[in-house]
Amino acid sequence: MKKTLNINIRGIVFNIDEDAYQELNNYLGEIYKHYKNQPGHEEIVSDIENRIVELFQERINDKKQVITFKDVIEIIQILGRPSDFERELQVDSPPYSGGQQSGSKRLFRDPENRMVGGVCSGIGSYFDMDPLWLRLAFLLAVIFAGTGKLLYLILWIVLPPARSLTDRMEMKGDPINISNIEKSVKQEMHDVKDKLDDLAQQAKDTFKKKTP
Repeated sequence: MKKTLNINIRGIVFNIDEDAYQELNNYLGEIYKHYKNQPGHEEIVSDIENRIVELFQERINDKKQVITFKDVIEIIQILGRPSDFERELQVDSPPYSGGQQSGSKRLFRDPENRMVGGVCSGIGSYFDMDPLWLRLAFLLAVIFAGTGKLLYLILWIVLPPARSLTDRMEMKGDPINISNIEKSVKQEMHDVKDKLDDLAQQAKDTFKKKTP
């Protein structure tokens, strides 16, 4: 007989073995300590916790309601430890790829790079294609065959939008480990900063033009 505990991660409650809880608690403590002084640490940790929730949910079903020590170990192997990625900085150490050699791709709509619904940009990410060619193909299908609009609407309905960080990583086929989560969060922060800088510069240019 094992003692089980209830834990709450990102608002989701799980039943977990006592030894699994201890291992998870140690792992999260290591994560918090590693990222606490880094820019965007709150968002990085939040996305790591969200990924842990997703992996826990994959392991729960009608016959299995408790997260075990084995489950936690498997998840740590998938996500990696900060010490694993610190070894990447050593010249002779190969990059850590976690429990999977490459990320599995999924089809999503890409709402962040959309012109209409993000269908073409999502398919482009999946097949490593420039979405411009897909947009031209749909446009030609609308003009000459009349089926492009209907097909686009069907794909818009069928394909889910890539809303979360892990969705966007799966769309590109990136392994979802803590190193890639950190890189993605920092890249998004950098992109937001660039957009704000561009808007600020546009506002300055507009003000200068209006100033006599």
